[in-house]
Amino acid sequence: MPGEENDEPEMDARSRQASPATRLSTVGVIRAALRRIRRDPVLAVPFAVVGVLVALADWLRQSDPIPVAAPDAFSDSVSLQYSVLPQGTARTVRQVDALIDLTLPYLLWAVGLELVVALAVGLAGWLTISRTLDSRSHPRTLGRYLLALGAIVSLPQLLGVSPVNIDNFLLGLALLAALLFVFVRLFLVPAFLVTGSGFVAALRQSARRSRGHGMTFAGLIIVVGLASWGLATVPIAGGLLSTALVAPVHAVALGIISSPETDDVDATPSTRPGDRDGNSDGDR
Repeated sequence: MPGEENDEPEMDARSRQASPATRLSTVGVIRAALRRIRRDPVLAVPFAVVGVLVALADWLRQSDPIPVAAPDAFSDSVSLQYSVLPQGTARTVRQVDALIDLTLPYLLWAVGLELVVALAVGLAGWLTISRTLDSRSHPRTLGRYLLALGAIVSLPQLLGVSPVNIDNFLLGLALLAALLFVFVRLFLVPAFLVTGSGFVAALRQSARRSRGHGMTFAGLIIVVGLASWGLATVPIAGGLLSTALVAPVHAVALGIISSPETDDVDATPSTRPGDRDGNSDGDR
């Protein structure tokens, strides 16, 4: 895409600089994110405001005459509700089928409500990651971030993708491992979009930066996904809690890990050959 050729060299340098000679730990990253939010409470404000909006949207969906449903994950005993771009889990969802044959006023209302929520979630994530990185991001990066969020939110609905229920434990474990592998490679895409990379460059940089940190990123994905699902199951306030408490930690963690300075993270020194020279085999 236009502009990506100029973005990647700068992000290559940032990515290499951000790869410390230490192994990040899941607990260390979460602690660092919480410490950063305590030092700078403004980081929690965008998603706190959006959490109220998500809860209000849940109430409005249940109040209007347009069909609405609860997320399929709520019927599961345990579920991972993880999104590549930071966001909470709403307690209600509106399927595309519910919009068919609606009169124009109801159609505009339903689509408008979803757009407002999505734009607010995207803006909150962009602001939080930018502030964590102490970066004055160009407005065009917000456009890319919102396009990525729109694709993540809308494509599963448009393609008719539904949750897969697998009774076989081993098969389910294999599927989980495959999904984790993909999400680990995509983990830092939001941060690289915020700092100026194009879509392709962000994908490449995220995949490269994940090398040597796969277990840490997988742990963060599991913690974020479980916390988002667990809080969302709380009656009435679930959407607010999931968005206001989990999403900012996710966003700040992305900013901390992708920052050239990761001194705040409780890291475990690596003992692999070459690490003492600052060169980790996993990051090559």
